[in-house]
Amino acid sequence: APVLSDWEALCATEIKRCGTVLQHHECHAVCHKYGNDNRCQFLFPHEIVEKSHFDPETNSVVLKCLDGNVNYFNPYILIFCRHNHDIKCILSGKGAKAAMFYISDYITKMDVN
Repeated sequence: APVLSDWEALCATEIKRCGTVLQHHECHAVCHKYGNDNRCQFLFPHEIVEKSHFDPETNSVVLKCLDGNVNYFNPYILIFCRHNHDIKCILSGKGAKAAMFYISDYITKMDVN
């Protein structure tokens, strides 16, 4: 079992390192475009949540968040792919439609070489 605990320790170290470098949000001018003077348009900081849970009032999954300035992420995607990402649980047609428009807008503004 020492090999597994060595791997677990390395994994925890890499999650912390990659999370700090890739997932931490710091507000810049772009965060306050379109009249968002008092609030980051990317909704940072997130609300601190001690434990992930299902909220029946909003019919949504509320993800654990211990640092309000860190994107929601999957630790395995983070350390194996080494890129920033934002995990969302989409349970409704409205949420799926909003995500589709966001993703479409995001990928069409990127330069294609």
